[in-house]
Amino acid sequence: MSQRATEYGPVPLAYEPELSHVPGWEGVTLSEIFRILRRRVALIVLTTIFFAAAATIAVVMIKPLYTATATVLIDPRRPNVINLDAKQTPVQTPSTDDATIESQVLLTQSVSVLRRVVDDLKLTEDPDFMPKPGLLAPIKRLFAQNATQNADPREAARMAAVSVLQSRLKVARQRTSFLVDINVSAHNPETTARIANAISAAYFAELVRSKSDATKMAAGWLNQQLNDLKARVLASDKAVEEFRGAHNLTLSQGETVNSQQITDLNSKLVEARAEAAQAQAKYDQVAEIAKTNADPGSLSEALASETIARLRGQYAQLTMNEADLTSRYGPQHPQVTAVKAQLRDTQKLISAEVQRILQSRRHSYEVAAAREASLEKSLAALQNISTESGQAEVRLRELQREADANRALYESFLSRYKEASARESLDLPEARTVTAANAPTQPSFPKGWLFLGLAIPFGAAFGSIIAIAVDRFDRRIKTIDQVESISGVPGIASLPLVGLRELSRITKRGRDELARYREQPTRMLPLALQPPLMRYIIEEPNSVFAEAIRAVRLSVQRAARTRPMQTIMLTSAIEGEGKTTLAANLALSYAMMGVRTLIVEGDLRNPQLTRSLCPNAEWGLFDVALGRASLQQAILFDTATSLSILPAPSSDELESMSEFAFSDSIRIILGELRRHYDIIIVDAPPLVPLVDSRALGEHVDGIVLAVGWDRAPQDLIARAIELLSPLKDRVLGTVLTRVDLRRMRNYDYYHSSAYIKPYEYNSDLRQSASS
Repeated sequence: MSQRATEYGPVPLAYEPELSHVPGWEGVTLSEIFRILRRRVALIVLTTIFFAAAATIAVVMIKPLYTATATVLIDPRRPNVINLDAKQTPVQTPSTDDATIESQVLLTQSVSVLRRVVDDLKLTEDPDFMPKPGLLAPIKRLFAQNATQNADPREAARMAAVSVLQSRLKVARQRTSFLVDINVSAHNPETTARIANAISAAYFAELVRSKSDATKMAAGWLNQQLNDLKARVLASDKAVEEFRGAHNLTLSQGETVNSQQITDLNSKLVEARAEAAQAQAKYDQVAEIAKTNADPGSLSEALASETIARLRGQYAQLTMNEADLTSRYGPQHPQVTAVKAQLRDTQKLISAEVQRILQSRRHSYEVAAAREASLEKSLAALQNISTESGQAEVRLRELQREADANRALYESFLSRYKEASARESLDLPEARTVTAANAPTQPSFPKGWLFLGLAIPFGAAFGSIIAIAVDRFDRRIKTIDQVESISGVPGIASLPLVGLRELSRITKRGRDELARYREQPTRMLPLALQPPLMRYIIEEPNSVFAEAIRAVRLSVQRAARTRPMQTIMLTSAIEGEGKTTLAANLALSYAMMGVRTLIVEGDLRNPQLTRSLCPNAEWGLFDVALGRASLQQAILFDTATSLSILPAPSSDELESMSEFAFSDSIRIILGELRRHYDIIIVDAPPLVPLVDSRALGEHVDGIVLAVGWDRAPQDLIARAIELLSPLKDRVLGTVLTRVDLRRMRNYDYYHSSAYIKPYEYNSDLRQSASS
């Protein structure tokens, strides 16, 4: 255990303050935050009112801004009016990605576009677009003096107007569409509309200018390429003609004569072979009929020959006659024999006609075969010639392909050059105005309801943050648990704060007594003339205040069960903690029970108890110690309350008073008083500023420390307990004084008056009924 040196020598500390046990930022729960907000509701309300008032003042004081909006459609699908290529579709639909749209949005806000607007609308002469000097303007001018010394004033004014316009301009894309909103803010509604429309027009002009410049550059580049391509085409054509002439490769319809002849002979040879095969087939057919004496009716020539047709008709008629005569006269009849002879002659004539057809077909076959052989011979001769000129033709074709490629490229570039030249005079922007800006009727800034709507929740939120911060950094004692954690001794009771209205009501009772009062130095003030707080337990015996006094008395009685507890000292860390009020009411509580009670004024330097109860006292404790008066002369007795008091009138002997607490006189006086009184209450000086209480504590049986609620800092209480560490066995506990029970509910519900209120209310009703 640590030691600390005091005027009494090294002694062990009864308790080392552990402020970390005091509620801090760690372990803050939602319920704790809710309680903080409840107990700091006044601060939150004031902060919210301040924010609302500031927002209202801002709305009234700020010059309104009006915003006009022009909507532009970035349309890459505009039709090509001067499409020179008939093979292309009249409408082009290139794909436009988000990067392209965002680039157009940035282009709309570019300096080149805004400079055009500033020049067109003469915004350099508009006070709304002249930069306002700020607080740092002199410093900025000092650093920028060298840079702007040689600058053109008109150019500087124009760039300043552009800068202001950029700050007033907002260009935004509508979601993922091709629509872009151009928003301009200014103090004049008509000016905002004119500027928004002017920006869209300047944007279109910039698009046209950029496209025109690109077209001119393309046309110039194409013209240069055409000159080079033209020279290449002429050179390649010349090479083809020179090679053809050197190798005698005459062309006809794009091919050499030799190649054309070979192609023709191939075609004719194919036809000749087909004709020869057909003639041979016909010849074979006729030869077969002639060999077998078959019916020649299947031959096409026989069908076409009138002679064969007539002979066949005769043969058929003779056959019928033969059959008829045979059936009539028999086969040996002369007519039958004659008919048979005619049949033989007719058959011979038919065979002769077939032989004639056979000869004709043989001749046709021989002619076709001879023609085929002739064509094959001619083709072989031409093929020998073609083999010799093949390598030259390969080189010729290579030169020809090169010349054709150069010519095609030249024609393509020529077509593009004509198209680019035509587009120089007709370039349309790939954008159009969807909605022109109109002069707004309502200001866009500030919006009163929006300001208030934001100020109130922001004020409440900011007030809540401040309330939580103030509460968590508040080191003043708020609950009995806090004082117990800091002091290490029990918290006995919470003495409530009595309102001014209640005190005024009690004070009115003493007006009649004041008229009859006559000053007597040997008597205490009449009860009605004593301060209301000093006798509050008598005036309101059923109040929460009285219950707290009785709780202190009970704590003393419990301590008396284990050791003598006849002399009780009441002290505090500093002045104004309510120890005198506590001492007076505790003494009255004992006196009302019939106990012989004496209250001693122990604070000789500031005798507040004496001034309150017996301001005209002639003798006191210090006089008894000096032998100027006896205890019987100094002690005053109140017949109304049976309370005795040993006062301490004010004296000029301050040096002697400061040493009185360390003398044997106080021990002797207290010892004599113990013989005549059952309980002695000593109202001692505060602990921290004075040493008297620490000395008086050596002569008492018990010590009660009064702690001002929401007044005493935690470190101060810890210091007071540290000063009492040599007397740790005599410290009975602490009493919270001047407690606002209504506010305390938000800190410590169970130690507040929440449970006792119903009983207090019933007692008030009984008092009202009896009166």
